Parts: sequence; structure tokens; C-alpha cells
Amino acid sequence: MQKSTLWKSGVLSLLLFSFAIGLASAQVRTVTGTVTSEEAGPLPGVGVVIQGTTQGTLTNADGNFSIEVPGPDAVLVFSFVGMATQTITVGNQSVIDVQLVSDLTYEIVVTAYATQRKQDLTGSVGVVKSEELVQMPQGNVTQQLQGRVAGVTVVQDSRPGQSAKVRIRGFGSFEDNNPLYIVDGVPTEDINTLNPEDIESLSVLKDAGAASIYGARASNGVVVITTKKGQQGIKVNYNMYYGTQLPGPGPDNMLNSQEFMELTQLVQDNDGVTDAHPVYGPNGSFTLPFWAADTDWWDEVTQNAPIMNHDLSLSGGNQNAKFYASIGNFDQTGIVIKNWWKRWSARFNSEFVVRDRVTIGENLNLVYRTDNGTGNQGEGTALMMGVYRAQPIIPVIWDKGPYKGMSHDWEDGDWGGTGIAPRLGNGSNFVAGATRDEDDRWQDIRLLGNVFADVKIIEGLNLRTSFGGSFNNYYQTNWTSMTYEDSENVATPTYQEQAGYGADWTWTNTLTLSKQFGDHSILAVAGYEAVKLGIGRGLNAQHARYFSDAFAYRTVSNGATLQSGNSWFNTPRTLVSQFLRADYNWRSKYYLSGTVRRDGASVFGPDTRYGVFPSVSAAWRISEEVFLSGVSFISDLKIRGGYGTMGNQAPVSTSNQFYLYGGSPATSYYDVTGTGNSSLQGFRPTRIGNYDAKWETNVTTNIGVDAALFDRRLEFYVDYYTKQNKDLLYDPELPGTAGAASRPYVNVGEMKNSGIDVQVTYRQNISDISFEIIAQLTTYNNEIVKIAEGYEYFDATQSGGARIGSQARNQVGHSMSEFFGYNVQGLFQEADFNPDSL
Repeated sequence: MQKSTLWKSGVLSLLLFSFAIGLASAQVRTVTGTVTSEEAGPLPGVGVVIQGTTQGTLTNADGNFSIEVPGPDAVLVFSFVGMATQTITVGNQSVIDVQLVSDLTYEIVVTAYATQRKQDLTGSVGVVKSEELVQMPQGNVTQQLQGRVAGVTVVQDSRPGQSAKVRIRGFGSFEDNNPLYIVDGVPTEDINTLNPEDIESLSVLKDAGAASIYGARASNGVVVITTKKGQQGIKVNYNMYYGTQLPGPGPDNMLNSQEFMELTQLVQDNDGVTDAHPVYGPNGSFTLPFWAADTDWWDEVTQNAPIMNHDLSLSGGNQNAKFYASIGNFDQTGIVIKNWWKRWSARFNSEFVVRDRVTIGENLNLVYRTDNGTGNQGEGTALMMGVYRAQPIIPVIWDKGPYKGMSHDWEDGDWGGTGIAPRLGNGSNFVAGATRDEDDRWQDIRLLGNVFADVKIIEGLNLRTSFGGSFNNYYQTNWTSMTYEDSENVATPTYQEQAGYGADWTWTNTLTLSKQFGDHSILAVAGYEAVKLGIGRGLNAQHARYFSDAFAYRTVSNGATLQSGNSWFNTPRTLVSQFLRADYNWRSKYYLSGTVRRDGASVFGPDTRYGVFPSVSAAWRISEEVFLSGVSFISDLKIRGGYGTMGNQAPVSTSNQFYLYGGSPATSYYDVTGTGNSSLQGFRPTRIGNYDAKWETNVTTNIGVDAALFDRRLEFYVDYYTKQNKDLLYDPELPGTAGAASRPYVNVGEMKNSGIDVQVTYRQNISDISFEIIAQLTTYNNEIVKIAEGYEYFDATQSGGARIGSQARNQVGHSMSEFFGYNVQGLFQEADFNPDSL
């Protein structure tokens, strides 16, 4: 009986165990599906994880996934960088297809040698999207930056094809304040060749926490530009615009011919002059001569200027190959007559996946540019020579019949000018000069780009190598015609041709680790970089005494007299660098970042050639704390701060460390034998060297707050910064006994800057209408702390000058390039004079 009972109990237990196994097997099943996005189609690399566990998988190259789930209550979490995370309960589904949508919270920003989520940034970074740039119809990216990023000042140059001056947080050097531009990983000084329609994103690195990894070239800030890449599927896009730029009404305080004559009469009366005027006749009865015009020189030298742009792009690809190709044409006429600029551009970007782990590709930009330029605010420019110096009585073209003038016998159709009669000044007819020079040309072909290879060693660890640079070839002609209409004429026509080439290259190698360990995230980049800048050669020749002004005769060989023939080559500068960057965060709440870069530059001597530039920054996302979890109107809130150093070597000539000697007939040849008609070749010092020059150093501190409120409809960013620029390079004057040799640059100056950057963005959707309002506030206070021993100031000649001296001065205790001149208390009025004392 006992054995029978045990046997029955064993059979029952076995049946119950088999039932439990069957039930569990019935609940565990496989779920498959595809993850896509509206913009990119199937998404590879999307994380699919069972909520509350570490069990998960990634989508493959086609966006497909397969995962075993424990039962219908399982919740799958789909996450991908730049997309909003989605959670889906499995239920009875065995196939789950998901379309992820973009999330502003996870906006991806291209920074130094890496990409990051915007919410993870610890440095001060401004971001401009492609659609924001092209809202301003300009052919130059620098001009389109106006008003886009707080802390960035853009000084426009309205001439066609000219780059604007970009300044990030003020001035930091006496010589060079231009930011470093990085295009698809390639550093460049010229982004004028970029077609704005090809740009995907633009990031401005403003403080040491963001930019110091670029070390010796980051002192003035860094602008990182990424061009468009191919996406899955074929997409063709064409856009164009056409417009007209108006010069406006011009100055409203210019006198006409009658008013100018009356003013001249008043001057003579006040001076007690009784002699007859050579233009207006006897004193006291001035009249306009028969040939007098009433020229509005503003109308004559300006014009309505059309601007036109065409862009055609083609992009496409699949999971193994992607490409983006475009061609563009930008054509802009200047508001000054005979002034124009044209650009034809072509771009091809592609990348190919080789055996899953290797990606290769290139980014290439080929551009042809040509223009007939004009000066900008100088003495001989349209505004100065054509408007302010030219008297209205002078006709543009003579039409009064034969007339014997001061410098020429006029016939109808001749150019009018100051040579018609005395006291018309010594200016020139700008319209005549521009017309004679309308066939002058400058043209340039430039290739900018790189080739790269990226190897995925293991998941999250990538090795990347990139070799890139630029090559350009330029050609220029300049014709100076003989004149007859001026009071001071050009007696001999000249013609000049100039040609040359320039190049640079950069080789960058990086090892990048990007891993998530539970609540810990790490992004680390180690790299080695070699750069060579300023490669090039050139030549020019100028002849004079041409027997015809016709364009067909304008070659150097047709001139009767050789005035000059020169050739030259550039001495390149080289840099070699090692750098390390590490970013850590815990639960996307606490952030710590550090960078260090060691740069060596050929422009410095062996003892000072290398510099080390470290930085550290941190951030705290307060919005992730429990005590703010119930505050619904706060979408994101972060406090960040950073400290670090950056460098600058741009002001130094490649020959600054050397003593150089040279000679020329005018400066060092001498008639040693006393013949009176010959000289022997001699040499003289041409440069005094400074073996001890070193890097300029910029020490930066930054504290900032980023906030997004009301479901990110309202965002604001506030930064307070200080910059201490030490060891500034400057070439102080030397005593006359030093001779005419070029002065060396020495580290003697110091400058400080501080300021506030504020940017507020409000966006809203009302029915089918969406709008965005951006307001910015930028302040900076610049002060020169030190120049050199025994020097309190020096003239800022690069800021412009006049025959009476410089208009700006760099002085201790003042800001850089501060205007300098007489303090004007007012203008004498008639009531200020006592008639009895005259």
C-alpha cells in the first residue's frame, strides 16, 4: 500500500511539473519588427530593451529586430540618439513596427572630434541649423551668422563675395582675432567657398570647455561646420531665389552746384578775398559757368544690384552606401557700378560600409570664383572719391562742345574731371575709372575636402583616420589707364598680371570610446594630428607704355617698359598635436568633462615650441532631481561651468625666430668703386629674430544656465565669462640704430575680457501656423592691461588712418582699437562772435 501511494504521488508531481514547463513555454515567445523614422527610413542600431531588465538587442542594417519576451505584460523600450524614446506593451502582438520621431531633448550637436546630445554639453556651444542659415539670402556663411548666436559679433562687408568679420566674445589679440573654422573635420581659414545650401549644421564653440581641445588655434573660438550627408532613398531638391539690392537714397547733406557756389562765396567773404574766382567769376557776383553740371554723384556711382542663386542637389543610398551631390551658382552684382562676384560650386559627399565594421568615404567641394572687386571706404573708393570728394559742378561726361580746359581740350563724349578748371580739387572721376577698369579680373579655383576611414574595433570603440586639406590656384589682372581729365593725371598706362597657388593639409587620427555601463556613460577621444599651412608660390609682372587701351592688347609682353617682375614662395608653418578628451555622466544628471592638448608649432624656437592646453568643465541637470519631479513647467534645467586655457600662434611670422639678410638696389647696393654709374651687390639685415617667442595664452572661465520650459516652447541660455589673454605677441618699435629690418614679435602684452551672453527662444504652433522668436543679448568689456615695458600705447594702424595720423589707438586701461582724436565740445555759431571785434 505504501509503495503504491508513493508511486501515485510521483506520477502526479511529474504531471504538475510538465504542466508548469508547458505553461512557461507558452508565455515566452519571439517578437519581431522594424524600426523606422520619417526622415531616414529604416534605422539601424536602435536599442530594443525589455523594461526593468538588461535583456535587449539592436536593430540590424535594415532596421529589423528580434527579441524573446517573457509574456504579454512585457514592455519594450525603443531608444535611439536624436529620437524620442518609445515604450510599447507587447500584449498578444508578435510583430511590432515602430516609427520614431525626432526629439528636441536629444538634439545632436557636432563638437570637437565628436558628436553629443545637446543636453550633455558642459561647455558653451551655440548651434545654427541649415534652415536658419539660408533664411538670409547671402552667398557667404559668415554673413549669415549675423544675429544667430549670442556672443558672436559679425561686422558685415556689403561688397559682393567678401567675408564678414566674425568675432567670438570680443578681442583677444593685437594681431589676429579670427576664429578657427573646421569643415567636416578639416581646419581652414577660408569658408567663402562653401555653398550655404550644402551645410547641415554649424556649431560655435565659445569657451575653453568646448574649444580647448583645439589648443593652439582655439583662442578666438571655433566654428565647426558639418555638410550634408546622404540618406536612404532618393531625394532630388532644387531651389532658387532672385532679388534686387537697393543702394538707398544716399547722403542727405550734400550740396548741389548752386549751394556749393554760394558756400564758396561765403568762404571768400569771410576771408576777405576780393580776387575773381577761376570758376565762378568776379567776387560778389558769382555765377555758374556755362559748362556747369549738377551731378548727383551718389546716383552716378551706385546702381540697383540683382542677386541670384540656383542650387540642385541629389542624395540617396541604402544601408551600405550613401551619397550627397550638389551643384550651385551664386551671382551677385554690387551696388557700386562695375562691381560683381560669381561662384560656381560642386560638392560630392559619400560613405560606404565595407564588411560591417569598416566605413570609408570622402567630402569634396570644388569651387570656381571670379569677380571685379571694389575698395571699401578707402580714399579712392566709390563713397570717398565718387561722392564726398567730387564737386557737383563736374559733369560725368562732357557735352558742351569744344572747350580748352586746364589739363585737356574737351570734346563732346570726353570724361569730365577736375582738370576742367582750377580749384575743382585733385580727385578723380570714379565713373571713368570704374569703366576703364571693368575688364580687370580675379579668379580662383579651390578644392577643399577630405577622405576618411572608420573602423569599429568592438561595439562602442572606433578608430578613425582622416586626411584632408585645400588647394587653390588663382589668377589676377589689373589695368591702369592713362587719364586726361584730372588735375593730376596718370601719364603712362600700366598692366599687371599675377598668378599663384596655395595649399594646406591636415592628417587626423582618433580613437573614440562611447559606452553605457548601467547608469554611467563615457565618451572619450584620444588623437594625433599633423597640420601644414601656408604652402604656396606666386609670380607677377608689370609693364608700362601701351600704345592702345584696347582689351586685345592687354598682355604683359605688349608693354614697352618692364616695371617689375617678381616671384616668391611661402614658408609653410607646421603643427603636430596629441590630445585627449573624456566626458562622463551619471544618469544624464551629473556631468564631468576634461580635455588636454599638446601642440608643437614650427614658428617658435625649440625651447618654446610646445604648449599644453588643459580644460575642465562640469554640469548638473537639476531637472532630473527628485525635488523637481513635480514641477511640470520645467522641461529641462542645467547649470554648467568650466575653466581652461587655449592658445594662439597665428600672429607670428614663420621667420620670426630667425635673423634674415637680403638686398636690393634701393636699400643695399652701393657704388663702392666710385664710378658714378654702377653699383655692387650688397646685403643688409631684413629681419631681427626672436628665438624666445612663445604662444599667446587665453585663460577662460565660464558659468552658464540652460533652461527649457513649458514643453520646450520657451528656452533660454545665459553665460557669464571672463577671458585673460596673456603673453600677447606684438612688435614694439625699436631705436633707429636697429635699421630698417622687420621688427620681431615678442610676448609683452596682456588683455582681459568679460561679458554676458543671453539667448531666448520662444516657439509656438497655432493651428497650421508655427513661428519662432529669438532674442539675444551680447555684452563684452575689453581692456588692455599691458603692452610693453616703457609703452603706454601704440597706434592701431589696422583700424584705418588718414594723412593726419591713425584714427584708433591701443592704450593701457582702454579697449582695443579705441577711436582716438580731439574731444569736440561743439561748433562755433554766428551768435558766438562779436561783430564789433571783427
